[in-house]
Amino acid sequence: MLTTLETARTLAGRAFEARAGGVVVPLVLDAVTGLGQGIRADGESFSLAFSGPATPALSQGTVEILPAGEAGEGTPVFLVPVGRQGGRMLYEAIFN
Repeated sequence: MLTTLETARTLAGRAFEARAGGVVVPLVLDAVTGLGQGIRADGESFSLAFSGPATPALSQGTVEILPAGEAGEGTPVFLVPVGRQGGRMLYEAIFN
């Protein structure tokens, strides 16, 4: 679902959940940024910027991301915490 730039752009601003090790953290997809030509089969690299609550904070690693409230398997995404802004934790994922 979040694996192409075109699809991800349509989902900007939406609520998601990150699931890792039995923990569910609510996230918002704040921004989708094209990064130009990449090594991906579909050619375009991009970044996803998420924000979530300061606690619980996710550690760097692969989580399943799916739309808030949906059941089933999510998209595996490698999230990196990049800092805090106010009471929110910021995360980034790069698709290259």
